[in-house]
Amino acid sequence: MKRAISPILPIPVDRDLKSMIEIAAGKTRLCQADVMRSALRVGVPEIVRRHEVRRSPRRSLVEYLDVFAGLVKPSRERVSPSRFK
Repeated sequence: MKRAISPILPIPVDRDLKSMIEIAAGKTRLCQADVMRSALRVGVPEIVRRHEVRRSPRRSLVEYLDVFAGLVKPSRERVSPSRFK
């Protein structure tokens, strides 16, 4: 039985480039194929700089709402800042 023609063309790459692509895919949340396509145009470090998803933790809702500390609640009590600063 004959194999179907695949649109995927495997390209051998050295170990350093392969690990750089894997790291870039993890940081950008793009697949390795997308990283490769874009990197052919602008380079892997530029792809990471443009698309990197920051790993810093997001502020919790309590921390976000601390900006509004001091506002009056409907029960006319003042909102005190939280202990999470």
